[in-house]
Amino acid sequence: MYPAHGLHKIELKDNILTVEARGPFNDEQVQNYQAQLQHTLGNICGPWGQLNLLHQDCLFTPQAERAMYQTIEFRKQRGVCAIAVVFITPGPNSITEQQLTRIYQHFNIAHAYFINENDALIWLNTQLAMQQAN
Repeated sequence: MYPAHGLHKIELKDNILTVEARGPFNDEQVQNYQAQLQHTLGNICGPWGQLNLLHQDCLFTPQAERAMYQTIEFRKQRGVCAIAVVFITPGPNSITEQQLTRIYQHFNIAHAYFINENDALIWLNTQLAMQQAN
């Protein structure tokens, strides 16, 4: 067992879960993230969206990427309908985007990538409105 590598902060406001994270991430950090998600999302009902604000290099180790499937499955069961990802730190993020896209597509979750929070929130609120209209 290794010490957790990576940081995250989770905040739920109305129907948007904001996750501010700084990587890279190992399996132990993903397990910590899962535990905090379970606590935070315990009583959520109805469709909700997630806003990921990613700082620095947010790569996942292979084990951490596999563990992320469990966190996404849990969020899908709890009603997540869309995830907006904002790359706060400029630079090459294509590998992180590929890792996240594989996971989100596996669970058929609408997702998009942005370079600023305002555009991400507009997209996320549009996705939520469409989901609630159905």
